[in-house]
Amino acid sequence: MKSARIPFTGTPWTLAYGGVLLGGDSPLLPVKVDGLAAMPDVKSHDLELVNYDGLLPGRDYMRGRVVSITFRVMADDSEHLDLLMGEVAAAFTHSRNEQPFSFCLPGVAQGAWAQVAGRVRKRETSIDETYGQFHPLVDVQLECTEPWIRAVRSIRKQLAASTDFKRGGYRFGRHRALRMPLRIPRDGGWGPPRTAMLTNGSMDTAALRAEIRGPVEGPVLVFKEAGQVVGRMGIERWPDGTPFRLTAGERLVLDVPVTGPPALTHFADGASTGTAVTPTLTQWGRAEAGRTVEVSIEQSKTSYDGAASGFVEWQPGRFV
Repeated sequence: MKSARIPFTGTPWTLAYGGVLLGGDSPLLPVKVDGLAAMPDVKSHDLELVNYDGLLPGRDYMRGRVVSITFRVMADDSEHLDLLMGEVAAAFTHSRNEQPFSFCLPGVAQGAWAQVAGRVRKRETSIDETYGQFHPLVDVQLECTEPWIRAVRSIRKQLAASTDFKRGGYRFGRHRALRMPLRIPRDGGWGPPRTAMLTNGSMDTAALRAEIRGPVEGPVLVFKEAGQVVGRMGIERWPDGTPFRLTAGERLVLDVPVTGPPALTHFADGASTGTAVTPTLTQWGRAEAGRTVEVSIEQSKTSYDGAASGFVEWQPGRFV
């Protein structure tokens, strides 16, 4: 008999509370979730104006968040139903203390592993024909005194530099026959890089971290906003003027904290400690709240035999 007590790993379309998993490999299947993709109610402090139209604007404050969850229990027989309903009752029970409700839902907190703390104020199951078929529906309501949804894991996007060289000319088959469709580019050229869209949808400036892995010459991380370059940070050459190269296994790590200057660290092949290096380009940008930038890797010498790759990741803060 499969238990619902499965560790939460942040897989998309899964939720967890009180030690039980909803979705994924769990026999508890989410049917409907309300209160996570909606903004909580607002407490308005606007004041009436005497003998005037309109109101005197006051400051708004968020109320608490109410999360309602409907899930189906998928039991095999009455004994299995006893097991699962016991786990549901133990997890979603009355408590004086709030517990973390973890979830990973696409579009909510940008799909990151996120949490909101709440207490169970309702748990309801109807004993009907679905209950007799060992597949009852359970309705649970969590009330959260703090409205913020907080991402607890960073978001990572993969990057790759332009290294795929496209050559022109005819393409012949085994018997020197042309293959269709016929493509005859004028010149060869380097293919487009794999870029990443960095969107900080939270209410807080996010700490940013990026990594470029060799082989590459002159690695530079480029930030664009609305098609315009808003940041360039990397190393094109060492202080003595020689070209800066990352061989296979070497990497360049960029750390941009929420406050303070960024740092570039060079990690040699097989080394466990990094060496701080002075960047050639220091025009950089932060991942401010609500900002969207396009991130890509540029290299100063595309003829260098290599395939640079890497990633960019950021840690969002609070969501409503």
